[in-house]
Parts: sequence; C-alpha cells; structure tokens
Amino acid sequence: MKLESLDFEDLDRFRIRLVILGGVVILIFSLLASRLWYLQISQGELYTEFSQGNRIRLISEPALRGIIYDRNGVILAENRPAYQLQLIREDTPDLKNTLNKVSQSLKIPFSFLQEKIEANKDLAQFKPIILEEDLNYEKAMFLETYQDDFPGVSIVIRPRRFYPHQNLASHLIGYVGIVQEDWTELPEEKRSSSQIVGHSGVELLLNDHMIGLDGGRQAEVDHMGRELQILGDPVPSVPGKNIYLNLDVRLQNVADEAMRGQSGAVLIMNPKTGEILGLASYPDFDPNLFSGGIDQENWNSLLENPEHPLENKSIQGLYAPGSIFKVVTAYSGLEQSAMSPEDEYFCNGEFYVKGRTDPYKCWKEGGHGRVNLLNAIKGSCNVYFYNIGMGVGVDQMHKYARMFGLGKITGIGLLNEKEGIIPSSKWKQRVYNEPWYEGETPTMAIGQGFIIVTPLQVLNMINILANDGIWVPPKLFLKQEGLQPQRIILKQEYLDLIRRGMVAVVNDIGGTARKVQFEEFTVAGKTATSQVVSHKTLETLDNVTKAKKELQNHAWFVAFGPVEDPEISVLALVEHGGGGSKAAAPVVRKILSYYIDNIYNPVSGEANQAGLDSNKIKFSDKLQMAFN
Repeated sequence: MKLESLDFEDLDRFRIRLVILGGVVILIFSLLASRLWYLQISQGELYTEFSQGNRIRLISEPALRGIIYDRNGVILAENRPAYQLQLIREDTPDLKNTLNKVSQSLKIPFSFLQEKIEANKDLAQFKPIILEEDLNYEKAMFLETYQDDFPGVSIVIRPRRFYPHQNLASHLIGYVGIVQEDWTELPEEKRSSSQIVGHSGVELLLNDHMIGLDGGRQAEVDHMGRELQILGDPVPSVPGKNIYLNLDVRLQNVADEAMRGQSGAVLIMNPKTGEILGLASYPDFDPNLFSGGIDQENWNSLLENPEHPLENKSIQGLYAPGSIFKVVTAYSGLEQSAMSPEDEYFCNGEFYVKGRTDPYKCWKEGGHGRVNLLNAIKGSCNVYFYNIGMGVGVDQMHKYARMFGLGKITGIGLLNEKEGIIPSSKWKQRVYNEPWYEGETPTMAIGQGFIIVTPLQVLNMINILANDGIWVPPKLFLKQEGLQPQRIILKQEYLDLIRRGMVAVVNDIGGTARKVQFEEFTVAGKTATSQVVSHKTLETLDNVTKAKKELQNHAWFVAFGPVEDPEISVLALVEHGGGGSKAAAPVVRKILSYYIDNIYNPVSGEANQAGLDSNKIKFSDKLQMAFN
C-alpha cells in the first residue's frame, strides 16, 4: 500500500510540472506572436523600407580650401562645385548591370568603370567608390532625374580648385592634385579636405594654412543612396585661411601679353619693400588641368615640351647673365682701385690675352673708341670690361658678385630655387681639378663662361644697387613679416657712378635701350645678351651642323625707376630672343608704361587702386591676411 501511494504522489507532481511548463511555452509563443504581429502588421511598412536597403551613413563635408587673392583683392584661386559620381557596392545588388547602365547613359567606357571598381576592391562595401571626379552638369542632372534606375550610384557635390585666370602666374600660384596615399593617417577632421594638396608654388608653400577642418553629418539613406533624414546635429566645416599675395594682376597681365609666344621669365618688384608684384615663367600652363587629376595626354604634353613649361624659370632657370654682370665688374674695379671713373680704354673691337692667338671680341664691330666708365656702361663696351676684369681678377669679382647676392638662394620660399654658380679659382680647382687660367677672366668679366644665375638673383642684384646697398628680401605675401632688410657694405659713391651709367643706357644718345625712355619718370637700365646652344636650332640640323653647336642668344633687360626714389624694378629674359635691346627691352617698356599710366602716382607716390576688374573684394574686407 505504501508503494502505491508513493507512485500516485510522484505522478501528481509530474502533472503539475507539465502544466507549468506548458503554460510557459504558451506564454513565450504568445509573446513571439504578438511581437511578430507588431513588426509585420503594425510596423510592417516602416520595416519594409528598412529591408529595402536603408542605412545610417556618416557623410563627410570637406572643408573649403582657402582662397588666394592678389594685392587688390582679385581672386587667383578659389573653389567651385564639382559633381562627383560615386558608387556604393553594398547598395548595388547587380553591379555589372548597374555599371552597364552608367556606361551607356553617361557615355563613360565600361572598361574605365571596371578599372575604378577593381582599384578599390579592398575598400569596405559601404564606402563610396569615386567613378568620376568632375561630371558635367547635364550628365549629373540626368542621373539625378533617373536615380531609381541606378541603385547604389549617386551624385555628390564636392569642392574643386578653380583658377579663374587660367595660365596667369601659374608658376607662382602653383596647382593642386589628389593625394593617392598617406592621407588616411591624418586626423579624421582633416581627411577629406587633405586629399587635395598643393604640389607647387604658393599652393604647396602654404598648403597647411589653406586646409580647413572637415565637418559632417549622420544621415539615413535609402537603398538608392538618397538622404531621408539627418540624425542629430551636423558639424559644420571650417574653411582654410585665405592668402593675399603682393602680386598685381594688372601688371601680370601686361607681362603675359608682352611675352606672348616667347619663352623666358619676367619679374616685377618694388625694390624698397621687396614685394613681388609680378612673377612669370614662359611657357606657362593651366593649373586647372591638375585640379581633378591630370589625364595622361596632357601630362605627357607638358613633360615632353622642350620649353619645359613646368619649370619656374624665374627661380630655377640658370643662365649666363651677360652684360648685366658688368655692374659687378665695374664695382670690383672701383673698389680695388683697378681704375678710376675717368680712366679711358681704347676699344677697337678686339682684346688680346697673352698666350692666346684669337682675340676676345666686342659686340660692336670696329669698337667704341676711347671710353670711360660711364660711356662703357652706356654702350656696354666689352673691351673696357675685359680690361677691368683682368685688373681685378677672378676672385675679386667672385667676392663682389656674392655681396650683390649672385650665386645665392634669395629665400623667396618657392620650391626648388636654384643657387647657380659664381666661379673662383678655388671653385675651379675643386670642381675641375685645374687652376684658373688667365684667359678665362675676360669672359667672366662680361658675365659669360662658368657664371650661371637665376633671373631673380639678377633683379635682386639690381635692387641692391637701386637701394644704395640695402638688400630687402623678396616678399610674396601682403603684410609679410619676419624678413628684415640688410645693409651690404658697399660704397655709396661707387653705386652712384654705376647708376649714372645705367641712366645713360636709357636716356642718353648712344645708350643701348633708348626706347625705354619716359618723360618725367627717369628709368635706369641695362641690356645683356648671353650666348647659348639653341635646342630649336639643333632639332632641325644635320649631325655635322650640330657638331658646330650654333649659338643663339638669350636677351636680357633689367630696369628700375624712378631713379630718384625707386619703387618698381622689372626684369625680362627672352630665351633665344637675340639682343637684349631688341627682344627684352620692349617687354619691360610695356610693363613700365602701364605702371606709369595706371598705377604710379607722381604726387603721393602711392599706387592707384582704381580700374580693377569685377572679380575682387573690397580692400577694407581684407581681414584675414597670411601670417597673422
């Protein structure tokens, strides 16, 4: 009896447990059923949209790059909207079909689109792939209109660098390009804007100043990539700093017009302040070509051009200065008492050095007759300066050339400024393991031989002369600080004599640059012609003629004024242009003529700000200057 009683008790407990367990199961299924009803019936429409591809995206807002202005507020480099064609693989169910539609509709080669996808195969599925950097407006609007036919493909507006004046001052302003690597190591708030960086000129020099801080927003997007709503408060981007140059667009335009079709360099400065009013190298290029990544055809065209359009010849071109170097030779002779201003030498067109059969020639056939210092500078008499050079020697000319800033980096700040060469006896021994030969001195005295300098160094030398021996470093930026003038230990009376000779070059009968004479604005100048091998000639000659190395002349002219209180200096170098008076002096005259008529104020001595084009800002609005 006891055993039977125990069995019934266990069975009752089991039944109770079974009922409880069944109740729990029913409760759980009831909860699941109610949740399922809520999701499918009550919220079915909402979650159907989510199931079709809605995503939460972090959308970056790249900061605008700082704008570059000239000294009067004319825009030189700004930002314009670019329509970027993007694809997100996560939102593209049938990638091949979508690419086919894009290719056919937008006339983009299918192979090109495939290459873009392949190049970004390691990118996360939700990250956008840029198919086209700068789609034209019509194509962008077409895709926006028929967005539903292109799942995962979208148009995103991004800022693109734009140079409204195209080739103007391209070597000074520089250009930007797209960074291919390393940008991912930057802080998150700088990643997007830092993908566009300067590659040359001011764009490179002040790249970090012009890059701003990126903003962004969290947005809900549908399966087509369209924004449905913004989640939370967006973070605004902060644009980069604006830059103001000393460049005057008006003068730069005149220089471009005067140099049209020629190669070389033009520099315009204020010798008292060091301000770079104009800087150009020819041939130039359009920096807009680089803004979205330059295509191979244009890149090859620039690289293969024998005139080297990407080289900034004003600071990277190395040339013999020719007769402009006679300024150094003259000062050396005066300082070393190798001659007095009144001493005369007879020029019959030839000069002989002991041990050498062939004479050194004067440029003027038959010679200049008897000449003193002033007449020698005015007529650029080679024979006179051969005599002076032989009197002072190579090492003294080297010494004073260096004092005038030749063969030295000027510190303008632009990339790859060249130093050049001012030879000395020690230099010759070190480089060639040979002594300096006496027969090499006359050539150096007239700025030929081993001497090579940049155009900026030459104008720098003339500025020192114009400033009574005070050197003011070149300044690219408006209100630029930190560059202090330096006094060079040069004798005032000797500088005065050389300046008088340069005034005679322009203003006296027999001067080599009479065409640059102006009334009521006294200009001092110096012409020069330096011999070089012309690649243009060699390309068209047979091997025998090439061996003769037919020489072509570089044409120089440098000037400053008004002599009483100089405020503008101009240099023109015309490669393979012939004589300085014929090719380079007319370029300088056009620039000075415009300056005198439109900018120079003889009463106040201040530049005239009127007559600017509409692409400018008010002068009073220039609150954000470079190097604040």
